[in-house]
Amino acid sequence: MKTAGAQEETVEGWREARRSRILAAATTLFANRGFADVQMDDVARLAGMGKPTLYRYFPSKAELFLAAFDGLLDGIDVRLQEIASSGRSPHQQVAEMIDALVGGLADQIATLPYLEGESPDLAGRWRVAYRRRRRQILGRLQTVLEAGVAAGEFAPLDTEVIPALIMGMVRGGLTGAQVPVDRIAAGIKALVLGLRP
Repeated sequence: MKTAGAQEETVEGWREARRSRILAAATTLFANRGFADVQMDDVARLAGMGKPTLYRYFPSKAELFLAAFDGLLDGIDVRLQEIASSGRSPHQQVAEMIDALVGGLADQIATLPYLEGESPDLAGRWRVAYRRRRRQILGRLQTVLEAGVAAGEFAPLDTEVIPALIMGMVRGGLTGAQVPVDRIAAGIKALVLGLRP
């Protein structure tokens, strides 16, 4: 016989699994269609549940969008940690981190101009979430750059400023450039690391 605590854990696990399914469906849809073209019906259908259930977890499309973005940032952070602990050279780690940042943020940043015009409040909340996590990302870049300077792989450089410049190039490139994402990443790497695009 299950105890009350075990039943509670089972129910909590079931709820978390359902929430994860919703977020996975939403992330896929937002990445493929953008915020404006995703309806809650679409998310519920892809997640395999009714719309009332979806609304129990996320009261609005905006809340779902922000939760999906937060999950995306978690994924980027995990990827950056994996790169940093890969044992590859700092030069290669920075290149892979730039690829991870550009690839991970491309769909979200592309949606931002729409949000600014149609939903300035949501755009503001997106910026707050981004800024909150940006510090972590900058720290990961800074650690790798410092290791590269210490190993003589990079010339002495300002390891506090360069990560911010990289993030600015990622955001600016994804916001303004109408070119494929891989070209944006290659251009940033060419400027930062002297690679050939």
